[in-house]
Amino acid sequence: MAGVLSEIGLEVEALGEVLCRDPAFAARHVRELQAIDLIAQKQRALAAILVSGMCEQEMGKITIDSLRSRFCGFLDEGTDACPVEDVDPGDAGYLSFWGD
Repeated sequence: MAGVLSEIGLEVEALGEVLCRDPAFAARHVRELQAIDLIAQKQRALAAILVSGMCEQEMGKITIDSLRSRFCGFLDEGTDACPVEDVDPGDAGYLSFWGD
């Protein structure tokens, strides 16, 4: 599963790079290209967590705030973790890239 997540992350990142080669397209779709990059980053972070056996040390290395806030419930109380927020994926603000 980690390998597949990693592969998909690389493919999504490559897609974003191809789309960025067209300056006009990139200028019109900056937010969407940023979303593509964030998706790839999240996939790589999830793959690393799975490879490590979901160990606390690897979860502590999460630098993507949205993932860290969702996984900090798995971290030991002694770590510098934020409280887990309830997130409704159906909420329009869930992915701020797509909100107005």
